[in-house]
Amino acid sequence: MECFEKVFKTIFNQKMLSFTQIIMKRHLLVLLLFLPAILPAQGRFEHEIIGVYQGNSLFVQNPFHADVKEFCIRSIFVNNNVQNLNYRMSALKLDFDENDVFTPVTIRIVTSDSLCHPVIINPNAILFHTAYKFLTIELSDSALVWTTEGERETGTYFIEKLIDGYWEEQVVIQAKSRFEEASYSYVPSLDEGSNKYRVRYEFGNGRYLYSTEADYDYYPEPVEFFPKSTRDRIRFSRAASYEIFDQKNQLVLSGNGTEVDVAKLWPGDYVIYFDGRDPGVFTKTSY
Repeated sequence: MECFEKVFKTIFNQKMLSFTQIIMKRHLLVLLLFLPAILPAQGRFEHEIIGVYQGNSLFVQNPFHADVKEFCIRSIFVNNNVQNLNYRMSALKLDFDENDVFTPVTIRIVTSDSLCHPVIINPNAILFHTAYKFLTIELSDSALVWTTEGERETGTYFIEKLIDGYWEEQVVIQAKSRFEEASYSYVPSLDEGSNKYRVRYEFGNGRYLYSTEADYDYYPEPVEFFPKSTRDRIRFSRAASYEIFDQKNQLVLSGNGTEVDVAKLWPGDYVIYFDGRDPGVFTKTSY
């Protein structure tokens, strides 16, 4: 304020200044007074809320800045997807249309300045009361790996894959029933291009919870296998789905992994396909 007082004294002490000069200096002073309030609006400030979608909408109060005559929420993201909302309203409704029930949701609210404090009107809508949680989930070309904490005695895992826009169950795995940290691994069947998996944990009392989605873009190298002649086992250069056909073109073995046990096959020549292509021939020797 001392700086502003000096400006005023300079203006009024100089009696020879023209009326136009005085008006121009007063406008400059007004600009200096409001500049600190304008600059923060050029940046962006974020508020994050984490919970679980349980079938209920979430309402967010959108504060109104009377001085600039506008609402201060600029955008809202749910799991990194921007929401198409009318941000010129005092209350914003999140319906979570793109999320299944019991899916974890991370809500990111972007505001115009640090003075904007959005209020979650009904926080219980996404509050999930449980000690259980997914710690990590990762998808690679060889495995879907996840860790958890707080399992119940009767818990079960369901592995799901997104196929043509629908989540399809792949396999069921019994939980280890460990309240402390537990780790799991599953060999996925990957398609060339984009792949998306998730895990559903069922508590055993009708309640369940989804993990976050795990993505992996898969562009595989051709699979090599060895040995070409064996009595018991064939190993692959990478994880792949495989199908083995006999000389009558009948499917005798199939699965996923980095190796296959052929010890029970009859001696003879076989054709093996990897990921539905890249056929190769091997010989099963005597028992």
